[in-house]
Amino acid sequence: MLDETGIFDILNTSLMFWEIVAFIILLFLLSRYVYPPLRDQINLRQREIEGSIDEAEKTRAEARELLAEYRKQMDEARGESRRILDEARKQGDAQRERTKKEAREEGDRIIQRAKDEIGREREAAVRDVRREVAGMVIQASEQVIGKKLDGDDHERLIGQALDDLEAEVGASAGASSGNGGRNI
Repeated sequence: MLDETGIFDILNTSLMFWEIVAFIILLFLLSRYVYPPLRDQINLRQREIEGSIDEAEKTRAEARELLAEYRKQMDEARGESRRILDEARKQGDAQRERTKKEAREEGDRIIQRAKDEIGREREAAVRDVRREVAGMVIQASEQVIGKKLDGDDHERLIGQALDDLEAEVGASAGASSGNGGRNI
């Protein structure tokens, strides 16, 4: 049977047979020597890519954890800074109050010392005035009476003169200063 196309020519089947045998040998050689190293390379590359993907996912997860930790630390730092500012503000207020209190106390001490000093100076002035007045009264009394006074007369006259002088000074000082007649 002759085929005009030559495809199914029974007489030329030996060529086809050898082509099939060559193709099978080629497939065998390819599957035996080419495909295994190729398959191994593909599998190796696939494992490397999967490892890289896993590592990238781990790195991404670590980055997320680090970001969360960083945000947590930032929040803690903000809270700590607020606490430190509040504490500093409280300490500043407390220091300001202590300083005000110390200034008031120091002012009160200065005023009290001034009052004490004024009182001492007043007492010293009164003593000096009493001495001078006593001397003048004795001289005036001796001149008026014309004789020397003994101790009892001397004391009585001095006391009377000083009482009169204090009453007069107190009345004039009270009227001029408007403090209700109190001795200063």
